[in-house]
Amino acid sequence: MKRFFLISLFLFLHTILIATIHTISLDGTGDFTEIQEGINASIDGDTVLVYPDTYYENINYNGKNITVASLYLTTQIDSFVRTTIIDGNQNGSVVKAINGENETAKLCGFTIQNGTGTTDYWDLNAGGGIYIYDSNISISSSIIQFNTAVWGAGINVFSHYNGSSEPTLKGCTIRYNHAYNLGGGINVGAFSQINFDQECLCDIYLNSAGEGNDISRWGTDSEPIHVYVDTFTVNNNDSFFFYDLVGSTIECQHAKVTPQNHDLYVSSFGDNNNSGLSEDEPLKNIYMTLIKIASDSLHPNTIHIAEGTYSPSSTCEKYPLNLRSYITLEGAGKEETILDGDELSCVFYDRDYQRNYTIRDMYVINGNNKNGGAIDFSQPRNAVIENVIFENNISPEGYGRSVIASSYLSAFILDSTSVLIKYVEIINNIGGKAINTGPFEYTRIENTIIKGNTPYYSSDDWQGGGLIIGGHSGYEDRWFAEVVNTEITENVNATTDWPNASSALTVGNRQNALFVNCTIGNNTAPNSGEGVSISNGSNVGFYNCILYGDEPKEMFVDGRTRPNTVTFQNTLLEGGQWDITILGTNTLNWLDGNLDTNPLWEGIGEYPYYLSSNSPCIDAGTLDLPDSIEIPLYDLAGNPRIYGDMIDMGAYEWQGYGTDDDLPLPNGIISFRNSPNPFKEYTNITCSIRDVLEISKIKISIYNSKGQLIRTFSDNNFDFSPYTEIYWDGTDEQGKEVALGAYFYKLEYNCNVVVRKMVMLR
Repeated sequence: MKRFFLISLFLFLHTILIATIHTISLDGTGDFTEIQEGINASIDGDTVLVYPDTYYENINYNGKNITVASLYLTTQIDSFVRTTIIDGNQNGSVVKAINGENETAKLCGFTIQNGTGTTDYWDLNAGGGIYIYDSNISISSSIIQFNTAVWGAGINVFSHYNGSSEPTLKGCTIRYNHAYNLGGGINVGAFSQINFDQECLCDIYLNSAGEGNDISRWGTDSEPIHVYVDTFTVNNNDSFFFYDLVGSTIECQHAKVTPQNHDLYVSSFGDNNNSGLSEDEPLKNIYMTLIKIASDSLHPNTIHIAEGTYSPSSTCEKYPLNLRSYITLEGAGKEETILDGDELSCVFYDRDYQRNYTIRDMYVINGNNKNGGAIDFSQPRNAVIENVIFENNISPEGYGRSVIASSYLSAFILDSTSVLIKYVEIINNIGGKAINTGPFEYTRIENTIIKGNTPYYSSDDWQGGGLIIGGHSGYEDRWFAEVVNTEITENVNATTDWPNASSALTVGNRQNALFVNCTIGNNTAPNSGEGVSISNGSNVGFYNCILYGDEPKEMFVDGRTRPNTVTFQNTLLEGGQWDITILGTNTLNWLDGNLDTNPLWEGIGEYPYYLSSNSPCIDAGTLDLPDSIEIPLYDLAGNPRIYGDMIDMGAYEWQGYGTDDDLPLPNGIISFRNSPNPFKEYTNITCSIRDVLEISKIKISIYNSKGQLIRTFSDNNFDFSPYTEIYWDGTDEQGKEVALGAYFYKLEYNCNVVVRKMVMLR
């Protein structure tokens, strides 16, 4: 260090003799009060010497090969690094070197913080702390912290195709930066390099990002980088910390974190200094827990997330969460644990091919990302999303997916890719299709509701709506999908004039897909389009499905590029096979049991697409299904999937009860029913009686399936009127919750008795 100081002092004194020093001090005792003023007054070889203070500005070298430094340059006193701060004030990159600066351009001895990045050549936000473009600047003895950007929150290095960037880092600390996409600490893009001094080592730790928490080496056409650091976040780093596809290496001497090979616990009332090993000592942030937990294929671990809301504004959560292999993120329930993206980014991210991870039991809202509003992943391997609600997530760019998106990077498939989505509700999201699941080698969606998703109307978002299942045109018989017991309803595609833009479902690019017991209805394409679009050599089968009420038409099959095969069996299709718009060469297999009629949905309550008692879809399905199909035990309402010996069409199984038409009503009783039915938390029992003069004769009782009395409403404890509505919250006379299952409610009036059946779910 003494030798380094003497050399630096000699070089500085030599500089004094041949160049100008511009001093910067906020108290007015220097040549200027702003660093940028000193840069503007400089010429190549000059030095801008900055006295300790906090400078709220964003500086640009403007192509000048100069030194910008704190008093650390001349004194080697570390405190000058911490007390000479350039603060970007959340107003772009703190430092820019973007105009061909060479290695004689230097930045030394600062704390660089609170930058938010620059819109780069690719129209992406990058370089929160330092943005380097076609520059070879040297950065030494500086702390780069608390910066954000989409790419390279701490430092982003990038070049144009014909340019060159090769900066040098020496003795820097890069920490606590957060990237919404890749490279929390450093991102090195294509056609660029970065040199790490092997004697005066850097520290890079506890940064976060959607991909490559600490370092990302982006661009498969690039040369490897070789990282030499004193302290890194972990010793045994993987792509979660250092994302690279070109063989880059890292040598580190120390680690900031020792990963815990245990389940860990998170609470909004926790503390990141806790161990996280129990509910009594939880960590506070999910992103920090993902850093601290071990990813072990032989010992998969779970992060238990307590009930509460986790957001950047309320708990300083950092989204997107960089998903990790062999880790389960488990909430306390799909309405109890809330992950709120505050519309800053998507909530989950996996573009470095993680495997065997699960997201379950939570409510995900307010994600915002051009690719996937809530989840943006590329070729996940054995990913599971279970018992999750996605609502009010946004993809504003027009070509995104409002909830779940997968990149079409088929060249990077490393092994089998698959995703399982079950017991998920995807409702009222905004952007492109709610889900894009391709190209995956295997996709299964079951017991899922995709409802009320709409396009981002300020963009030319021609897709909008529900679900895309796509393969890749370069591969045949590689992509397989099963969608079972799923409702796709009331989705809308954009109001543009784009032809044949589906509102509910798109299947394309040589995809093999089976749809079993799906309800696809009341989806809308305002100008032109259809509910379902099938194209480009796909093989699609519909079994026990209902396709009805989609505007302006149900289906379009386009075989102009490659022929498609579409099979229908025991399926209700409005307009029948003759109402399908067909172009090109296709094979249409219209098998037994198909219907063209009104399915007679209930239309009200918690499950409006439940079948009414006189629906033609009851017992109209078939169990003669393709061998790969497994029927779930329960339908979307939680009822047994098969009632009696037959299965119904659609996503709901009629259970032998329904509307007021189920049983004849005695004289004087106009109606007697409950809604919703089935229900989860409560139901309203309504009765309408023409004459209620004999009040003492009226009583409503609730019994369990064993015939035991649970609750009574009579003239002794309830005021009846010609129209009465009774709220029942699933409790007995003592206020205790009763078990889920079937219940009967009985109306007694003037010696008349009416009994109905209802089902309570939890």
